[in-house]
Amino acid sequence: MREVRWRTPLWVTLQNGIRRQFCGPYDALDFLENEWPNHQVQQARAVKACREALQHPEYANSAKNCFRAACIEASLACNEAANPGSRAEAKMVSRHP
Repeated sequence: MREVRWRTPLWVTLQNGIRRQFCGPYDALDFLENEWPNHQVQQARAVKACREALQHPEYANSAKNCFRAACIEASLACNEAANPGSRAEAKMVSRHP
């Protein structure tokens, strides 16, 4: 399984106000499985989509859309802003440089 990266990272504002950057399905899957605030329908779909994207890179964009839908369902703000704020407020979660 190789790392698949999204063309543009997705920034998510957590419930505590911290913003985190997700660069691909691996980052999103790790968060969905280990830190997700509530397990609902979109979260389960996003987990499945991220796993599929790691096996089939052509599904990466679909995984990103599913992850975004899960964020919305969990009331987590998300966007693809190029400049999400200062580095002090952003916590990078990418597992690969």
